[in-house]
Amino acid sequence: MTGRPGTDDVLLGLDVGTSAVKAGLYTPDGVQLGLRRVALAVRSPHPGHSEVDAEDVWAAVVAATRALLHDVPGVAVAGVGVAAACPTPLVADPDGRLLSAVCTFADARAADDVDALRTRLPEGAFERMTGNPVAVSTCSALTARRLAAATGGPAVLGHLASFVVHRLTGCWVMDPTNAAYTGALDVSSPERWSAEGAAVLGLERLRLPELVPSAQRVGAVTDEARHVLGLPAATSVAAGCADTAASALAVGCVDDGDAFESVGTSGVLTVCRDRPLPAAHAMSRPHVIPGRWLSHAAMSSSGASVSWLREHVLAQAPGASSMAALGELAASAPPGSGGLVFLPYLAGERSPVWDPHARGVWFGMTLGTGPADLARSVFEGSAYGLRQLIELEGRVSGNPLPELVSVGGGTSSAFWTAVKADVTGRVFLRARQGDVAARGAALLAATAAGLHPGPAAAARAAVPVATTRVEPTADAQTSAVYERLYHVYEHLYPALQPYLAPLAGAARLAAGRGAGPRTTDRTHPRRDPSCVGSA
Repeated sequence: MTGRPGTDDVLLGLDVGTSAVKAGLYTPDGVQLGLRRVALAVRSPHPGHSEVDAEDVWAAVVAATRALLHDVPGVAVAGVGVAAACPTPLVADPDGRLLSAVCTFADARAADDVDALRTRLPEGAFERMTGNPVAVSTCSALTARRLAAATGGPAVLGHLASFVVHRLTGCWVMDPTNAAYTGALDVSSPERWSAEGAAVLGLERLRLPELVPSAQRVGAVTDEARHVLGLPAATSVAAGCADTAASALAVGCVDDGDAFESVGTSGVLTVCRDRPLPAAHAMSRPHVIPGRWLSHAAMSSSGASVSWLREHVLAQAPGASSMAALGELAASAPPGSGGLVFLPYLAGERSPVWDPHARGVWFGMTLGTGPADLARSVFEGSAYGLRQLIELEGRVSGNPLPELVSVGGGTSSAFWTAVKADVTGRVFLRARQGDVAARGAALLAATAAGLHPGPAAAARAAVPVATTRVEPTADAQTSAVYERLYHVYEHLYPALQPYLAPLAGAARLAAGRGAGPRTTDRTHPRRDPSCVGSA
């Protein structure tokens, strides 16, 4: 670490998600001085649409930051870093004024465009160029193209991080961790946009933003933003990155083979690599550390399923008033939830099926199924999904991932972490402060402010994230139950897949939006080896 630790060397890290904004203050070595959270609301004005209002996001950034500075008075913030949910496409005019809402990673309005792209391209061409499978979540520029078409004027592509950095500095930029999911970044040259990719995606009328390294200083906080946020002095701002990439930096996932799992609205298994490795079950992006890569196997609704359960299914049930209470309720059911299996595809699914029209399922309900079984099955469903991704990673890289750091809001539930350990048979190191993306953003800010020579040095200088070790069960009967039900889980989606597109079509028809999508296969063509069994 370089620089002089003190009151002038405090960093503001912003973790801008689609369900909440978190603002944290950190020392250059990652010690948290305070954290504030402000909730956001996701809206779905039409079936398949999922979006948040950009002005609501900025208001949450302001509220969280002001409350944080009130909690920790008398500090001079040396730098600001932004970690944001990704992909979160939006469009702005050439001056940076927003022309659309912010689409979340669960938005499927471009599903037909993705189908058309998959049909047009030779098999494997997109994967070779971008390192990613063809999917809505790896082609955010197609969603942005739809948004731009609705405006009828010139537009520039952005993600949520682009918007927040622009509000801070007046600069409209994007870093490679976000750009990797637009579909227009060449995996062989991640420092620049791909002209071939832009042409393939038909982006002639959509301008791409300036591409800037994650830890690079893009400017200073404007006087207007400084006044609104309550910052006492001019402050440098880093280009920022995607939230899971920030978490990787925060937990020290910086060397080949390092891995961790995170759960917030979505659940992600992240592995660091020396080079991009093609994997049908995962997405690939550059690390914030030049020369490193991150592989993300992302489940869209791990945490969202738990929230949905609390808010819409068990809202009136005794013992479901909080995450801790829900865990206690779930723990009162036996392992395996009485033979009930939950498929957590409530917002379509990314890894491993790449199907925006996948749907959630409770399978095995009986007259004896009760609230505790429902609750436990939802926690177990995300654990089955994580085990599936761990096993797929082992087949691709040979890395069995025997031990995983666990971060994110979901770590507030000790019960949930224990279920993951029991289902997967792995050791989990549960972070005591699960919200680490803001810490990663702060380490980028420290680098941009000149307090570290680079993001790798920032990660290595940071104090380790405090964790609690969670061992898998030693009970043979519990392991046998989970073994049997896991095999039910991994066969469930392939058995139901032919019927999912008609369900989506019926929902659109009922909403008065026409006949809906074709009843053809919308999954990635390599779905069979990704879903069940070996290739």
